[in-house]
Amino acid sequence: MTAAPQECDLISASAIKIATGLDRYKALGTKMDMGRHFESCTVMDRTGREDGGGLLIELFDPSTDRQEDLENTKRSNRGVDLPDQLGPGFAAWRKNEQDQTIATVYGWTPDYKRLLTINIIEHAPGRDSLADATEFFRQLKPLLLDHPT
Repeated sequence: MTAAPQECDLISASAIKIATGLDRYKALGTKMDMGRHFESCTVMDRTGREDGGGLLIELFDPSTDRQEDLENTKRSNRGVDLPDQLGPGFAAWRKNEQDQTIATVYGWTPDYKRLLTINIIEHAPGRDSLADATEFFRQLKPLLLDHPT
């Protein structure tokens, strides 16, 4: 997931193509504090198709979500707890405003101060987008969530 060449200085371009099903995409990364901290990476279909896939990775540091907010989000999305070695957090399917199915993973620090989210629009034929989002989370958690960037 983090092999070169990378997008947003973090994510393997080949992993993005596999997980999103996009051959032509553009990736936009944002950083805060004069480029020292990762904030987000957005990958979208370069062809401009409305039904195209995509990926959104966001780090909220500090998170504005409280424990109750995250529990309510989990409940409303029918989320399933992440495996113990990845938790606390959950994985869930949801729909966006365009009625696209999105695989979502939310994971946070035990003190709820930092939150990492991974969203993949289900688009890649033959792929399990929720498993892909969970794998992105598994590999990015040590880099982004466990240690302040």
